[in-house]
Amino acid sequence: MKFNHLPSTRSNEMIQEQQTDNETGTTTMEDDSYFDSYEDIEIHRLMLKDVSRTEAYQKAILGNKEQFEGKIVMDIGAGTGILSLFCAQAGAAKVYAVEASGLANVTREVVAKNGFSHVIEVVHGKAEEIDLPEGAKVDVIVSEWMGFYLLHESMLESVLLARDKHLKPDGVMLPSRATLYAAACRLGQFYSEQVDFWKDLYGLDLSPVGQAVLDSKRCKPEVAVVKADELLSAPVQVADFDLAWLGPDEIERVHSRAFTSVVCDEPTEYQGVCLWFDCAFEWPDRMASSPVKLSTSPSSAATHWKQTIIVLPSSIQVEEGDLIGWELTLNRSPEHRRRYQIELNLLDPEEDEHPVPCSCGQARCVVIAAFMAKADQEPLPDDGVDVFSTEPQ
Repeated sequence: MKFNHLPSTRSNEMIQEQQTDNETGTTTMEDDSYFDSYEDIEIHRLMLKDVSRTEAYQKAILGNKEQFEGKIVMDIGAGTGILSLFCAQAGAAKVYAVEASGLANVTREVVAKNGFSHVIEVVHGKAEEIDLPEGAKVDVIVSEWMGFYLLHESMLESVLLARDKHLKPDGVMLPSRATLYAAACRLGQFYSEQVDFWKDLYGLDLSPVGQAVLDSKRCKPEVAVVKADELLSAPVQVADFDLAWLGPDEIERVHSRAFTSVVCDEPTEYQGVCLWFDCAFEWPDRMASSPVKLSTSPSSAATHWKQTIIVLPSSIQVEEGDLIGWELTLNRSPEHRRRYQIELNLLDPEEDEHPVPCSCGQARCVVIAAFMAKADQEPLPDDGVDVFSTEPQ
């Protein structure tokens, strides 16, 4: 099966911001608008109602009390203070609950109401800008910074800058790792409600409206629940972030080029690329702990993040074993730092170059992958030269 190259699908994000000619002014207004939005209690109700999300943090913290007892913790983006309260319950000696929005005043009341004012200090400000008393460093940073498709809202940069400023060299980040995935999918419910709906109304064909809906989705992604049986391929890893070492520059651009095989019981329609993420809560090997994973995949319980869908301009007929490919790029906007532009280009498995190694299942790629795996297992030849030595002879 051969694909024609389709025009790029782009996202300029889901929020329209006021623009100014001054870049600093634009960034400041975006930040103000972003933090102001978190004064809306409904946002916090939605997040706390997300059982998968909140219980993952609760289990990671209260299920590992020995890693919190007597420790200094920073909660970045504390919101209502729920994660700070978990840390205090786990025995933390001190918790800095950092909240940049005006909700900080309510957070102090919540802390007092639960009897933890002697442990939790609410700090109103940006985590990367505040200074702790006497230059104190923290043992653990906990934060729920993830947005749609992991990177929406760009809170991760603040967390990384705060890590570099406040975390001890042997400190722990929670979550410790975040992984972004993509898979081909069909969009049965979306097409039924928003595209096919227009084909026959009161005996009239309004299908051009349905096509206009598809065209509009090329300007922004769709956030919706994708069912596990709507996935048409195995997950492809787009990015894998180790939060202990990730640099702020590494999230400016995320790029993935992949080919994969269609998995389906019968011929069907390939209609979109689905994005989701997993987060791991793990401690270094030197620390005994119980790891926890938070998954937003279609195969897991639904979360408030749902999944992010890049809708294709038109459906593509596929069947079991067909090879499909795409190049996915997420570029952080230089003008609007809380936005990413998402570009998707469909690739031709026969004509376009495959990454190395590639897990698409094509004979050529299987051979290359096997050769590389064997090479990795074979020891270096002993030719009498210590290639690792830097000592002068």
